[in-house]
Amino acid sequence: MARDSSSGCSSVLCGGGDTIVARASAPGRAALAVIRVSGEAAAELARRVCPGLVFEGGWRAQLVELLSAAGEPMDRAVAIPYPRPRSYTGEDMLELMVHGSSFLVDAVVEACVAAGARPAVPGEFTRRAVANGKMDLLQAEAVADLVEAETEWQLRAARRQLEGGLSEPLGAIREDLILLKSELEAVIDFSDQGVILDESKWALRHGRVVARLDQLLASASLGERVRDGVRVMLVGAPNSGKSTLFNHLLRQERAIVSPHPGTTRDVIEAEVEVGGLKVVLVDGAGIHDGGGAIEREGVRRARAAAAEADAVLVLWPADVATAPVQPEAGDTLLVRSKADLADDSAGCEQEGWLPVSCVTGQGLDRLRQRLLETVVGGRGELEGAPSIGRRHRHCLDKAAAALTRCDWSRPELAAEDVGLALELLGELTGEVQVEDVLEQIFGQFCIGK
Repeated sequence: MARDSSSGCSSVLCGGGDTIVARASAPGRAALAVIRVSGEAAAELARRVCPGLVFEGGWRAQLVELLSAAGEPMDRAVAIPYPRPRSYTGEDMLELMVHGSSFLVDAVVEACVAAGARPAVPGEFTRRAVANGKMDLLQAEAVADLVEAETEWQLRAARRQLEGGLSEPLGAIREDLILLKSELEAVIDFSDQGVILDESKWALRHGRVVARLDQLLASASLGERVRDGVRVMLVGAPNSGKSTLFNHLLRQERAIVSPHPGTTRDVIEAEVEVGGLKVVLVDGAGIHDGGGAIEREGVRRARAAAAEADAVLVLWPADVATAPVQPEAGDTLLVRSKADLADDSAGCEQEGWLPVSCVTGQGLDRLRQRLLETVVGGRGELEGAPSIGRRHRHCLDKAAAALTRCDWSRPELAAEDVGLALELLGELTGEVQVEDVLEQIFGQFCIGK
């Protein structure tokens, strides 16, 4: 879906009032196009653009005749009015489904402009939904994730977050923090009247909050891998079958394969879905000592890529007697490549090494399964992983640090730390609005959202 008008998304709005209009569907040849209108003048706009529409009925598709800016008939379209507050934005909304001609779409949008609409900026529809309490900022981010989802688990994670999968546990944490803050403030304000802090009760609630934050942070790495994908580097000596395996996992001829060692000099990468997870496969030069300047540079780049990868597939070809030195990496999967060249299958079954042959197909399905288990622990772990991104982790880390340094023997300082944690969680959900954060989030949306 286009992110700005320069990419072809038809968004035409002009000043006056706060009613916005945009093409909500992707540009290009399509049988149907959707145009979305939202704002206080949406009902009046509807009376001018499609006078036969009964706006007050709401939530009922109606066949209407659309009029141009000059008042001439243009098209028969399906129109759905959404009277406030039961709409996506919480405002009066109108959706028009018209034939997909670019000329026609532009003409309909121009008619909406003439009726008093103004330009929608990226993410403005969803931003209004947040402002009107239809969703929080975490759910708004999930809308963008849902639009951009490329794999099964990205889609599931976005859907789960949209339904409150992260908002609900954060809401429970905020409730406990509000109680902690109120107790601390009471002690500070009425200490001269003998009000003291119930340390055992306070410590119990404080410990529960810290444990919940730690639990969320413990799942952050998995959530980020679901959301952003994982980088997996293929590592091995020259002619160990890296490029062949790379192509088989991609199911396309992406890397050049040759019986001559050293064919791959530069680092190449491509995306593939493995068990519903986005994986960026990376291939590079075979790891070895010596060679010319170009080969040495290729090896240097391959080692650097392996160090930055989330996981590494180490290849040991079955026709080589000595196992390679394993790189120092976090998640490592050992692959006995070229298993079809082994003198006997038992000799290929080395401890910890998975026999794989791109000629016979041996072990390829097991490799995909093992890869998924290596980088995320398997499908079961994916089910409960909240969709935590870098912004979320940053706020959660700072909130956890503030709570960890709380000293209930000094209520004034403890109240400041609890207050900081509350602000950080409020920034996550949008209850505390930081304009730069909002601009960064909604600037990534397409205009029609």
